[in-house]
Amino acid sequence: MKFDISIKNFGKIDNATIKLRPFTVLAGPNSSGKSFITKALYSFFSTINADHVTIETLKRTTQIKRIAEVLGSTFQNPSWAVNYALNDFVSSINLIEEKIEDTFVKNTFSNQVSRSFLLKEAIDKLERSFNNLMSATVARKYSKIREHSDPIKQNINRLKKIADNPSECLVAGIRDGVINALKENFQVSNLTDLKNYHSGDEEFSSFNLDKLGKIEIKKEVLVFSLNASSIDEFQKLYNVVYLESPVYWKMIDALNSVRESNQFLRLRRLRQTDYLSGVPKHFYDLVDLLKNKIKSSDSISFEQGAIKKEIGGEIIISKSGDLYFKEEGYAKNINLHSTALGITNLGIILLLIERGILANGSYIFVDEPEVHLHPAWQKIMINTLFELSKKGINIVIASHSIDMMKCIQNIMEKEESLILEDHFGINQLSAKGESINISDDVFKRISSIKNDLGKSFYDMFLDSK
Repeated sequence: MKFDISIKNFGKIDNATIKLRPFTVLAGPNSSGKSFITKALYSFFSTINADHVTIETLKRTTQIKRIAEVLGSTFQNPSWAVNYALNDFVSSINLIEEKIEDTFVKNTFSNQVSRSFLLKEAIDKLERSFNNLMSATVARKYSKIREHSDPIKQNINRLKKIADNPSECLVAGIRDGVINALKENFQVSNLTDLKNYHSGDEEFSSFNLDKLGKIEIKKEVLVFSLNASSIDEFQKLYNVVYLESPVYWKMIDALNSVRESNQFLRLRRLRQTDYLSGVPKHFYDLVDLLKNKIKSSDSISFEQGAIKKEIGGEIIISKSGDLYFKEEGYAKNINLHSTALGITNLGIILLLIERGILANGSYIFVDEPEVHLHPAWQKIMINTLFELSKKGINIVIASHSIDMMKCIQNIMEKEESLILEDHFGINQLSAKGESINISDDVFKRISSIKNDLGKSFYDMFLDSK
């Protein structure tokens, strides 16, 4: 996917224009805004990629089903009429689930709108069967059902609203999803904390996302207008993934415990500041992808032998969801705590490919892929990511490694046909969070980045003289 994105007044970014291409590079000195861009785009893309209509309808249907199960266990010696009405109600719930599968699942938003009438018929039947159950349980011994009638009515009404107007459900899902993703990925309690502190009081953060649309953050309010056809395109995307420090994976057991504690706090409806954990949402998103069933798609063929040989094995995931390093030639699995961080960095990439999490149509954001990697392994990492970009996986890396920039330059010099196809998006940021648009020529851009990143070494060389 190819986008030209403009960003204003967000975090460290003052005014930047970013070229997103199949292989995208964001380069610049520390604190230039690279991570702000990647985390914001991940928050947007992963939220828009989610099927909010299906998620909400299944959520409401599941709540009704759970109540129905409770009702079934509370009835003692029900009459034939009550038993028939309850079975009909349960059958109607099952029909709703089937219709959701046929109407919404695996369909883009436009198709969901055109097929929503199929769900309406099933919802009408569910409402009739519920009313019949209410009529059949007027006797005193069925009084407990009255305690559960209001939640059932509320969920049925919500289902009717979704079927009548799926757009309203989608808008609410994107709005709430983006707000929560931004807060949790940046670990802030207020959206205003993400505004560029150099900007004026009346200015606001804005993202012009090209053909996708616009997103603006005005104090604590998210305002957006997105193109329906582009939403469809994003919903066809495979998984959207963000990789940051490999240290998280070495602490995964402790971090999962933190997550469980925070979920308990959420149930108590405490304030956002009470359950910010310091662990970004994108890490837990990826943990869930590794553990749970993911979207189906054609897997990619990728030769992993060279990388496995270089790191001496591979990272595997057990049936219980635990991660281990399996060293080549040894049967015993090694805990990630006992492996080098560089092994984790490269090993996770291979695991994502093997598990089918990265496939044609994926987006992967990698923040500082050079971390904990020897220059030789940095070359392996770049070559791996580039090969993935040729297989339809959208790569976005944020880096300040001059070694990686040289690797990318070498690749571009060998891939003239891909340059003509606009495969590479080379973006340079200044220390002030502004785009440095030295040229449209990708070679001049990468040279400018190398000169900037190599300046400190050159200065040290002069100091030695």
